[in-house]
Amino acid sequence: MSKILVWDLPVRLFHWTFAGSLSGAMAIGFLVDDDSPLFQFHMLLGLVAAFALAGRLVLGVVGSRYNRFSSLPLAPGEVVAYLVGSVVGGAKRYIGHNPGTAVVSLAMFALVPLLIASGAGWMGGLGEELHEGLAIALLVAIGAHLVGIAWHTVRHREAIALSMITGRKDGPEGEGLKSARPVWALAMLIGGGAWVAALFANHNTAAGTVKLPLLGTVVSLGENEGAEGGEENEGGAGKTVGGGKSGERGKHGEKDDD
Repeated sequence: MSKILVWDLPVRLFHWTFAGSLSGAMAIGFLVDDDSPLFQFHMLLGLVAAFALAGRLVLGVVGSRYNRFSSLPLAPGEVVAYLVGSVVGGAKRYIGHNPGTAVVSLAMFALVPLLIASGAGWMGGLGEELHEGLAIALLVAIGAHLVGIAWHTVRHREAIALSMITGRKDGPEGEGLKSARPVWALAMLIGGGAWVAALFANHNTAAGTVKLPLLGTVVSLGENEGAEGGEENEGGAGKTVGGGKSGERGKHGEKDDD
């Protein structure tokens, strides 16, 4: 066994962008009052995470061998065998994603778009009801991912988290990637950075909205104290991604009606 290149630069760029923006969005959503000006960045960071996820979907089709969705070990029997073996011993070692990581990753990839849709009001009343539960489910998935990393590190004495910085893991010679794809990473960095910069430039703090670059869609970012009560409810302005604040917003709306 030696250190071989498993994660190229594009997927590492996605990983840290996705993890950082998602962590920021959830921290604001759970810890910041929904009437605070800072709360609008909750949705903005959620949109950054969604944009990063769109790039990851592309990598899942045309990316390097260990990043393609076709390489994920998702057969039910293989997943169960891996989880049992991780506890009792004898689990198969994987060069790329193991079954546990694959399942949790796909769960997060599915939850983020649902959180965006429910937070932006695109799912109507159903989204408002589901939003907090979806946020908690995402938090559980992230927690399971971190526990899995810690367990792997202790059990196999391998600093697995470091592989998303260096791109290298323990593996047999000849199984590593030939290139870290720096040109692809640079293109993603420039293109993604331009989109994120345009997103924040299109942020209207006073109106509590943002216009999505390229798409032109205007998204409401949360409660706007300067708006009339009817405008707050229009288009789901009172619903935000991952914050678990929908119940509080309903109370605010009742007070306005009084």
